[in-house]
Amino acid sequence: MNQSVGENASFLSVAAPCKINLHLSIGKRRDDGFHGLESIVAALDFADTLSFLVLPGKGAETALVVEMDGPLRDLSQRGQFFPPIPVENNLVYRAVELFRSKTGFLADLTVRLIKRVPPGSGLGGGSSNAAAALLALNELSGGELSRETLLDLAVQLGSDVPFFLEIALPGPEKSPALAVSGRGETLRVLPPPPFLGVLLVFPGFASHTGAAYSLLDERRPILNDEQIVEKTVPLNGSWPPPETWNFSNDFQELFLHHGSEQEKCSYQTILEELKEAGAAFWSLSGSGSACFGIFSSQEEAERAQKKLSRAFYTVQNTFFLRKNQDR
Repeated sequence: MNQSVGENASFLSVAAPCKINLHLSIGKRRDDGFHGLESIVAALDFADTLSFLVLPGKGAETALVVEMDGPLRDLSQRGQFFPPIPVENNLVYRAVELFRSKTGFLADLTVRLIKRVPPGSGLGGGSSNAAAALLALNELSGGELSRETLLDLAVQLGSDVPFFLEIALPGPEKSPALAVSGRGETLRVLPPPPFLGVLLVFPGFASHTGAAYSLLDERRPILNDEQIVEKTVPLNGSWPPPETWNFSNDFQELFLHHGSEQEKCSYQTILEELKEAGAAFWSLSGSGSACFGIFSSQEEAERAQKKLSRAFYTVQNTFFLRKNQDR
């Protein structure tokens, strides 16, 4: 975080990293309407940027300005239409209002959000934005809320928000990779991922999370709630080589067999191209639409990016965040 304070205003800028689901297993729909999940989630260096300007007024007014950059701007320039989210539905605005209701924080705010992570890509951009907003407001207001309270607010905002909040909170046992279960509120620290190249491929369309879960419920009425995390990656020690990872994503199998023709064709083509380009592991993230490939080095990822960029809408080269990485 970068913070400056003037006589009548405070300013704070923070990066909001995206994530990939290395593993995602969805359980049965619960009585509360949510699905239990088991996931292995890792944060990436690729990020949105949020800037918060606290103004002298005490009217609890929030102005949110959103600008497109990076892959989102490229996709828009190629004719892919991302309708603006109404301000009251934007997770940043909702996080601000939730924080205000919890704390009585009344200062007027201007929030500038530079969006690089495309909405509906399965990379958690909106959730990361919400977590960044909670952390920034807590710092700007003097650190009033505890970790437990912040995590409780995060759960109210969405299943991925606690993950982003947890990796950003200070503490000795921090890692950019966590095993996530329940509704996203149960978090277990994993060893930091190894130094590997990560390539994100955006197919040129968004995936609607609600529709994806509805399709999953329709096609898989009986789901397995078995705990899978300890079978797939050690909670202590080092990670195995990526070519030996036995992770899977329930949505990937769903879309490849029961998705629309666009989904079937796009995902199958992208995953095959990642494999052909030398990826050691490849998968869909979240409920889509972004796919990713894991490469043994940044150099291999860069070579693959040049090849895949000729075939797909946008290809983003990035890497796993490191513990205590200075952003």
